[in-house]
Amino acid sequence: MAFAALARQKAHIVAVMSHSPWLATLLTGALVLPGAPAHAGTVPPISVAPDHTVGFDGLVYTSVHVGDTVYLGGSFTHAIVDGKAVTRKRLAAVDSRTGRLLPWAPVLDGTVTGVAGSGSSLYVTGKFRNAGGQPRRGLAAIDLRTGDVGGLKHTVDGRGQTLTVAGGRLFLGGEFSAVDGRPARNLAAFKLSDGSLDTGFAGDTDGKVWALTASGSRLYVGGAFKQINGVAGTARLAALKLADGKVDTGFKPSTPYTSFALTVAGDRVFAGLAGVGGRVQAYRPDGGLAWSSVTDGDVQAITFLNGTVYGGGHFTVACTKPSATATSWCPGKTLRPQPKIAAWDPATGVLRDWNPRSNGRWGVLTLKSNPALGTLTVGGDFTAFGGADRPRFAQFRACRYGCTRRSG
Repeated sequence: MAFAALARQKAHIVAVMSHSPWLATLLTGALVLPGAPAHAGTVPPISVAPDHTVGFDGLVYTSVHVGDTVYLGGSFTHAIVDGKAVTRKRLAAVDSRTGRLLPWAPVLDGTVTGVAGSGSSLYVTGKFRNAGGQPRRGLAAIDLRTGDVGGLKHTVDGRGQTLTVAGGRLFLGGEFSAVDGRPARNLAAFKLSDGSLDTGFAGDTDGKVWALTASGSRLYVGGAFKQINGVAGTARLAALKLADGKVDTGFKPSTPYTSFALTVAGDRVFAGLAGVGGRVQAYRPDGGLAWSSVTDGDVQAITFLNGTVYGGGHFTVACTKPSATATSWCPGKTLRPQPKIAAWDPATGVLRDWNPRSNGRWGVLTLKSNPALGTLTVGGDFTAFGGADRPRFAQFRACRYGCTRRSG
């Protein structure tokens, strides 16, 4: 009797596992911890069908998760809620659990291109001169709860593009020449303690900074520059020492194309690049190339979630296999239709079988993950994923019981 019951139980488990690869990984203990590179088949799949969420009437350029909320910045002036326009002037907040628009509604008079959250503040940069009716030229702090404008006040001569927070400081990158009249070429740092410009930060570049991300003792900087701090061999992607902004010579990548987006997972740095077409590239801690994957358009956004690298841009196809070098084309020309967004195995660079099929001229401009909720949020100029209307914002989540709809 006991043997027969055990046999029936085993048969039931095998049957369930055959219909749910994700549950199978749970039962076999094969799930991979966030930040650890993983191979295909060992991670819970993300649905190709987007959640029901709000939309927007203008581009969503940037985003950041703070707890269960995703904060969005862009050129939009309204959110679209069940077909109705609700005023949101270049900033908005969405509940990641429900996809609903939150009442938080500060007003900016120009496009927001970069956001970062820390403590009780959302830091924003872009092409604006006023925030909440107060003069804030290109840089502002907004209270995450009330939407009130904070005391951070500086004059950026040029345009900020991107922000990140690390080591007690707010780092600004973009295309500018000075902050508060003090020379600052495309990079600057501000103390979170009092909002003052950190004059001890030494980083500068000779071209635009598109992306910033920090990990450990390093600040990774990506862009269209040829040198950082006048140091040779730092073109388009380099690492600065977080403490003082000096070049970290232990990271020596050779990056042939403009770096638009960066993310770090485990000991790998992943970059979204321009190029002949576009690229997603993975780098080791010393800057050595781990793999390179080809698309037919710029990769403008990148993130990591549950053992998978996600990249977005204005590409329409992607190579199923990694290239031999940082500049070589797709091996065997094995390009697959993959409009605007794709997923890669972080260890090998092999294109994963996930294809929600987006649209738009510029496609995906920002990607962010929320590991606690298992969600991936997407912003850009698209209007749909598959047959689902999603104007300029969408959210995907891990399939709770295994994905039943295939992505091919």
